[in-house]
Amino acid sequence: MKKTLALFTMLTAVLLFSCRKDNQRPKQEKVPDDIISKLKTAGFDTSEGLSKYKDGYLVEYDIFLTAEAIERLAEEKDRTRPQVEHYRTNNLVTGTPRVISVFLDAGFDSYMQSAFNTALARYNQLRLGLTFQPAASADVADINIFSFYEVSDVLGFSAGGPSGGDPASPIRLNTYYYNSGSHRADAATTIAHEIGHAIGFRHTDYQNRTFSCGIGGNEGTGGDGANPVEGTPTGNPDYKVANSWMLACSSNTDRPFTAYDKIALHRTYPNNEDMKPVYGYTVASGNPGHHYLSVVPVNNLDYWVSEDVAFRAYISPINGAVPVRAYFSQQGSDHYFTTGTLNPDNWWQYEGIAFYAFTTQVPGTVPIYEHYSSMYGGDHYYSMSANIAGYGTYWTNFNGVVFYAFPNY
Repeated sequence: MKKTLALFTMLTAVLLFSCRKDNQRPKQEKVPDDIISKLKTAGFDTSEGLSKYKDGYLVEYDIFLTAEAIERLAEEKDRTRPQVEHYRTNNLVTGTPRVISVFLDAGFDSYMQSAFNTALARYNQLRLGLTFQPAASADVADINIFSFYEVSDVLGFSAGGPSGGDPASPIRLNTYYYNSGSHRADAATTIAHEIGHAIGFRHTDYQNRTFSCGIGGNEGTGGDGANPVEGTPTGNPDYKVANSWMLACSSNTDRPFTAYDKIALHRTYPNNEDMKPVYGYTVASGNPGHHYLSVVPVNNLDYWVSEDVAFRAYISPINGAVPVRAYFSQQGSDHYFTTGTLNPDNWWQYEGIAFYAFTTQVPGTVPIYEHYSSMYGGDHYYSMSANIAGYGTYWTNFNGVVFYAFPNY
């Protein structure tokens, strides 16, 4: 079935239609050669997705730059292109922990206001080094979200990436799509996506836009760079970056943060709290078993696949908490986590303290259950859920509550 795809910022060509009934394409203003030269110097791909737009230029389909901004970026050295799916710009928002105020144009209806609140809540639920709050007016906002109307494939666009330690502003959303009669399913995702650009994230499929757009090539690193985010995958995007909030194109579906989106956000803007996410992993292929927990995103992503944040826990001693120790069986490829101790032997090797948890429930914590399978050499799995699929076919033992930790997001 053919999908109708639209860019968050630009799809495949800049289609700026007039309001005439025949919807004929107006003649586009030629981009000056010196602008093209400076963009190339800055590292942008000018072979497609470049057009004159109002008092600046739309570059690589999705970034609005003024002539002054292009001049500044041209002075930066071009950087090599990393082979990654999640990546960020050279410049980030600084001064974390920091509150970012975001203003939504009052002209948007209640549905868009709700989508706006949802987008901010998604970021805040991750407890990042950035906290987002609505701004009372454009004058006091770090990021402004304004409207424009255009019959085109443009859902919206950002003003690029952070500059001078501040997020980019403004973001503009197209009321041809986001209006009182449309109520598009991707509204919250589009807002979160453009905020992602404003704080320094590039498209997850920038090297091959056909992944989400169906057509299109490599965006290039651009003058803002494209740096790998530790713990995010470098291959097989079919299952590792599918549904990312930073994919270049939208098919009008809601895309909350994926497991790797969360890792990218946590690694780029970590908080200064001692409580950290504990990531759950399973094997990428082969046997259906073998699970792992880690407070540090793993890099061996040809073997491990992130299942999301399993729960949150302290990484340093705290009153009332006890260490949760990690053990590994080379023979069974099994990872075991316990508040007790095991005597290292030919089966179990001690790997150290993984994190700290509670043996009795304290306010704010939830029970963490242990599930066990005797298949494939053994497999321990830890979850906030007592009921998981696979009992009778894979899981053989339910070991109940093993400790208490804080819920995931």
